[in-house]
Amino acid sequence: MNSISNKQSVGSHNVIRVICLIMIMVMVAISILVYGAPIGQLAIMTAYFLFYVQLPGLCITKWAGLNEGHISTMLITGAFSGWALNIILYFIADMMENHIVLLIMGPLMSLLLIGMLIHSKKQNSLSRRFRPSRLSIALCFFILIVLLYCLLETQYLYLSPAISDYTSMNADKAYHMGLINSLSHDYPLESPWITGVTINYHIFSEMMLSIPVRLFGAESDFATQSFGPLLTTYIFGTAYYSFFKEMSNKPKRAGLYCLIVLLSNIYVTRNISTSIAYIFALTNDNSSGYGIAAALVAIVLFDKWYKATANGDDKQWKLLILCTAIAMLATGIKGPIGAVTVLGIWSTVVLGIILRKISIKNILPLLLITAGFLLVYTFVLGSKGQSNASGNSVIAFAKIVDIAFWKKPLLASLKSIGIPKIIRYPIMLLVFAIFFLSIFFVPVCIGYIRELALVLTGRKEYEPGKVLVYAEFAIGFIAMMLLNYSGHSQIYFGLLAVFLAPMIAFWFLEDMEELGQTSERADGVLGFCVIVMAAMMIFTTGAFATYMYRSVGSAIANANPHPKESLYMSVSKDEYEAMEWIEDNTEEDALLATDRYYSVDPAKYSYENRWDNRFFLYGVYANRFIYIGGSGYNMKQSEWPKRKEMIETNEQLYDASNEKRGDLARELGVDYVVVSKRFTQIPSLENKDYELCYSNEDVDVYKIAE
Repeated sequence: MNSISNKQSVGSHNVIRVICLIMIMVMVAISILVYGAPIGQLAIMTAYFLFYVQLPGLCITKWAGLNEGHISTMLITGAFSGWALNIILYFIADMMENHIVLLIMGPLMSLLLIGMLIHSKKQNSLSRRFRPSRLSIALCFFILIVLLYCLLETQYLYLSPAISDYTSMNADKAYHMGLINSLSHDYPLESPWITGVTINYHIFSEMMLSIPVRLFGAESDFATQSFGPLLTTYIFGTAYYSFFKEMSNKPKRAGLYCLIVLLSNIYVTRNISTSIAYIFALTNDNSSGYGIAAALVAIVLFDKWYKATANGDDKQWKLLILCTAIAMLATGIKGPIGAVTVLGIWSTVVLGIILRKISIKNILPLLLITAGFLLVYTFVLGSKGQSNASGNSVIAFAKIVDIAFWKKPLLASLKSIGIPKIIRYPIMLLVFAIFFLSIFFVPVCIGYIRELALVLTGRKEYEPGKVLVYAEFAIGFIAMMLLNYSGHSQIYFGLLAVFLAPMIAFWFLEDMEELGQTSERADGVLGFCVIVMAAMMIFTTGAFATYMYRSVGSAIANANPHPKESLYMSVSKDEYEAMEWIEDNTEEDALLATDRYYSVDPAKYSYENRWDNRFFLYGVYANRFIYIGGSGYNMKQSEWPKRKEMIETNEQLYDASNEKRGDLARELGVDYVVVSKRFTQIPSLENKDYELCYSNEDVDVYKIAE
């Protein structure tokens, strides 16, 4: 009877797995058939990732001796190892001024791996170990929902300009497209918008995606909007599952843990239904999800390295090199996440030395990790003379709370009942922490204090891998609350903390579960915690579903190839065709002037607000330097007078009464002047210096006489 029941259970689970797979295929088909994602480029990007990133990376993990790890760990470590390899090859190709090494190394290593697998007689290869029937149902739902979220916020809001009258575009995504285009030419990262300006930015995501743009002619908008959500789903989903699989005391619950985190709507700040953690991590605005995933892999590798060191395993140095490479990659993807990773490792080892649980000789390997971090942070992210948009003050206590939707009404309420300012601050920080951690707030607080007490008093074994999670959570949260890292970008410190917090909560609940087996009181505490979490889960899941429903409506509306025009946050088909003409008919180093620099209505425009000066679409689609576009994003907030001067100087190029506009253009180095007729009513600028070389209903392009 039990045998029949088990077979029925397995059969029903397989049906669910097949349904999830079909739904994934349907979602991808919608992105191709409805939203115009070119299937040819999808094939190119997929083949690139497989043969230039994933398989070469698996070759590296095989060298490092990770074959016995869980399949998810092997895959994600392989993906990031291949990613790191591509970054190294990118710099080598740039120094050689020849991209042949970029072109051949990936396929050669892929062939090497395939050959080794074919001739290997071991039974633990990936192909032999993978069984779809082993996938947990919770994991299937987790991957399905992550992909839906990613597509709803990227591809499903983006209809290809080639088939749409007006295409809506998030300016942040356009920014990253511009970086990809620029990096596809060379390094350092020269501004795609202002010639002669280099940009200080976290670029290892864009650098990796720029390689197929350089080698195979892929388009940057496809890389971020169409391939991006697929890559994010795979990288983030696999990394998080691997993290729970390797670090949890109950590895069989890894898929369930992933699903719980996704439904918990962690880090709700901007409004009651939106998780800013998911926006930053999953929608490709700033590649934070890749940085978080790399940091999670670094934690797993650190844990394996320490265990190998303690056991005297010969592969300890290979694991250390791999851990260093992934930590460097996390830094290059998102600097603050790399900083939290390295500081967490130092804290873990130093505390272990103080408690006499770790040998002082383990400081030496840390120097290698630190050197790798400093190499990336100093020479890639912080080179002298580069432009950035960070604020003037390094310390800004609790400034991050400004983004919370509840801050103003909460403060008003506290003031109205006469609560002193010195008490209002702790209350505000407490509320922020609750919204930051959502359903995990109580178990994290109790579990953190309990774990600290047990470890410091010696009543619990010192496990460096687990201590690292606690250390990075504390460092990330504190740094987010104390630092001013380019406006609200200190969020990046907290993002790693918020995705580590669930593991701390699960460890606490697992400990309570074990205590409950021997203690009736502990069992009662566990039951109460479970009831509270279940109640909060119902609320947060409802909020999450509400937000997703709203996103579905937006996605359906954007599927119309003839949408209602959104003047300031869209590009028209005519504008897109004009930019394609520019790309095909002008020199690669041509400098363009544009009068389209608004991302807001001119009535609300401010020189002082750099966010109003971030319309980069001409630079993205023309793949050319733009004199004025993007200047606000490249400059500090305090440098607005320079921005104002640039804009006012630029306006003289569009003044038909200015007879010396040709001289000014040559003085600025401008080769073409682009007139946006959707936004301005400018009479013809043709004269001896301005030659009309292209025109359609929305755009005129003038060539400047030499």
